[in-house]
Amino acid sequence: MTGPLRPQFNEGQVLGAADLNAQVLYDRLGAALHERTEHIWGVAQGLVLTPKPNTTGSQPYVDIDLAVGRAVDQLGRALVVMAPLRLQVSDFQGQIANPDKAKFYPVYVQAVDLAQVGNTQPGKCSVNLATRYEESVQASFGNPGSELTLLDQALPTVADGLDTTNTPSLSAKVLVGWVQFDPGINQFVGVNTSGENNTTIRYVGVVASDVVAGGGVLTLHTRPDGKRFVLSITEGATGGATLAFGQQDGSNPVVPTFTVDEKGNVTCAGAIAPGVTANTLAESGTVFDGARLPLPTGVADPDLISGKYRVHIALTPPTAQPTTILMPDGSKPLAIPIVERCSIDDNRVVSCSIRWLDITAGVTFGQFVVVPAACTYLIVASGG
Repeated sequence: MTGPLRPQFNEGQVLGAADLNAQVLYDRLGAALHERTEHIWGVAQGLVLTPKPNTTGSQPYVDIDLAVGRAVDQLGRALVVMAPLRLQVSDFQGQIANPDKAKFYPVYVQAVDLAQVGNTQPGKCSVNLATRYEESVQASFGNPGSELTLLDQALPTVADGLDTTNTPSLSAKVLVGWVQFDPGINQFVGVNTSGENNTTIRYVGVVASDVVAGGGVLTLHTRPDGKRFVLSITEGATGGATLAFGQQDGSNPVVPTFTVDEKGNVTCAGAIAPGVTANTLAESGTVFDGARLPLPTGVADPDLISGKYRVHIALTPPTAQPTTILMPDGSKPLAIPIVERCSIDDNRVVSCSIRWLDITAGVTFGQFVVVPAACTYLIVASGG
């Protein structure tokens, strides 16, 4: 047999206790295997250690209640606390030797079945048989650091049943917090939600390789309600999408501090650390009219096309002093230089020229001649 046995009933069949118990076991095993294989064990809701100050003694201390709630243990069994459970000092003293007030001791809950004896029925002999089992929970304590072994232990498989019979080394406990105990007054004096090495309470999770949202919005919350942080993916009406992280208060809209759209555009309200590291390369020199500016060493044209590098170019116009220049009519009068053009096009080809004006004609100026010239340049490439 390689699969579970599902009870099958027939008309006229006399049902014995074994038949009915088999149905109960089948349902329990199915629920446990679902939790064991498709979820991660831990606290599901509540089960908070709640200190209640007590001043009846010579020194103040706290009574500690485990609040109502639900957890799932490593076997997939549900641990349900339906009324506050008071932690007992006598249990702590019986399980922890030589407690240290400066340390916090882990508190666990584990499943325990308590048989409930059935009521006597009229016309039948009184029998002391259990007709109900309370799926109860008991609290226990451990030494500091024992929670690390609990959290790191190998988990049972689908073949290990509903109890630890097949897994004797398994500690089927769920961590719910830590307590502080004062041996001087033999009382609890505090609680905590973390232990040594920053160990924290494990909460239930999901085992999944694909999570699908039904309505175009997928959201993760850090808490079920109140002030919490949210990570969401939201499809837009025009076919786009936004990945957003931010804080939400109750059911109010999320205030995003970081977003990424479907095109990869990033919006960040804070600083990105470490910042984006850009490689900066520079080249300078003199270039003549009609020449193409070279790129800095290590940068090629494909780098500009792909966006790997961006270039910034500065041209400095030429300087010249008045001198005699050959004019179109063959004369060589004294002329003054005026920069006519000093520019660069999209292909990095330089245009540079000087207009020489004949100043012998007075204020009206006379003939002129345009002469190609050289200018200096600085080209800076950043990126990489």
